[in-house]
Amino acid sequence: MEITEKIYYEDKYKTELDSSVLAIKMLGGGRAIVELARTIFYPDGGGQPSDQGEITSETGSLKIDSVRWKDGHIFHEGKLTGNITEGQNTKMSIKWGRRFKNMRVHSAGHLIHDVLMSLKKNLKPLKGNHGEKAFLEYEGELDQAFKEELEKAVNDAVQKNIEIRTWDSSYEEVERLCGTVPNLPKDKQIRMLQIGDYNPMPDGGVQVKSTVEIGRIVIHHITTENGKSTIRYGVAGGVGAEN
Repeated sequence: MEITEKIYYEDKYKTELDSSVLAIKMLGGGRAIVELARTIFYPDGGGQPSDQGEITSETGSLKIDSVRWKDGHIFHEGKLTGNITEGQNTKMSIKWGRRFKNMRVHSAGHLIHDVLMSLKKNLKPLKGNHGEKAFLEYEGELDQAFKEELEKAVNDAVQKNIEIRTWDSSYEEVERLCGTVPNLPKDKQIRMLQIGDYNPMPDGGVQVKSTVEIGRIVIHHITTENGKSTIRYGVAGGVGAEN
């Protein structure tokens, strides 16, 4: 059962929100964890870093530096100034520049994957990370010389302004659209992602609405070792404020 309403899925461009405090736990050293009835703070997960920002009440404020999800609970952790109590009304605000950058990097990773799979069908995805040192790892070999071809192909796709769609799905729909996907819960909703006509896939992150918002994708380098290839990438430019 989800304890906190995930407003970051309903409106991923929302930067401020009012909510009430469900619980607060003091950690020592002036740090605390707050649970809210609803939140726009995305918790760390799916390779995407958590949001940062601030929660304020009439009596105090919490500078959020990490957010995590566990068993339906979303924990906002940070440095507490003053006092925040259970039941209080609060206003939260996220660092939009950080969120928007994380959204762009995450969406870029999925677009790189989709384009790569259309060009090189003999690769098997292994893992990825969409933070400061973003990468995608595959079983199979890629030549370093392929870097320029891949970078051009993904940036051509960016400029096509392709819709990036996300939605809540059931395990049955995921199985129908994607085949059997291991380690997915069968008794709860699953977030799905699809870029244009590329294959849909399960993904719990927060994405931009269109490829053009990603900006320019930079493939830093491609390395292959022991039959595994790693693509390290980043983004530049992009539509929207980053402050």
